[in-house]
Amino acid sequence: MAAWVRCSRGRLVYTGRITRGPFAAWTQTPEGREAVEQVASRIRFSFLGKTRAAAGRLWRQLAATAGDPAVVDAVEREVQAYLQRLGQLAFAEGLPRCGVDLRRLIVVPTVLLNGAACTALAKRLDRRPAWVSLEGGDTLRDFFITTLVNDMAAAVERARPAPRGPLTADGDWTTVGLDTAFVWRVPVFQAPPWNGHHYVLELPRDQITRAVQKTVAVKIGGFETSLPFLSRAERHEILRRALDAQKS
Repeated sequence: MAAWVRCSRGRLVYTGRITRGPFAAWTQTPEGREAVEQVASRIRFSFLGKTRAAAGRLWRQLAATAGDPAVVDAVEREVQAYLQRLGQLAFAEGLPRCGVDLRRLIVVPTVLLNGAACTALAKRLDRRPAWVSLEGGDTLRDFFITTLVNDMAAAVERARPAPRGPLTADGDWTTVGLDTAFVWRVPVFQAPPWNGHHYVLELPRDQITRAVQKTVAVKIGGFETSLPFLSRAERHEILRRALDAQKS
């Protein structure tokens, strides 16, 4: 299935179009079925059946909205900002960290990154008329935003950031590793789990040497050994402190 977002030469890129597969899957969820039925209730008659006609109408509206120039511009800006947020989140209080050759190596949970991306994307899109007038309402808009952010995360995962092949976050930070399995929280009902975390390294003025790459790999191994011993309460506290720091 074609991705909505891909990674090209170390940068995330919005393809400018969406595929129907994720939408079709969403229409089978409780939230999707409810949204489709609401639209179907406003259709007086259809040879194809009201539910099928309603799903088709929502898809056409969503696809048209996703291709609206103002919406495309908003999405592209947030896609490009996705990894940059790692540099901002690295300063959050309480995140696990260590030193590598006078540089900081910080663990940034993916749930913090994706949550911030969803919030920023929603705020930017809410200023676009085509987006606000989308018939599916908040349920369809939430699906679109969540799918986009999931695709951003998947594109980064496919790029496989590593000490010898990092992905630049911003001018001061780079992601040198990605864990996709570590459980930081028990998600609320129907919320994405967004497990895992980035290993974010402070960039030196000079290139990262092989010696630093080896040290980073060792430090990441240390985190992978120690982090599983964090209790659920400790993991919750780390996320709480980081979120509080974002709000202040």
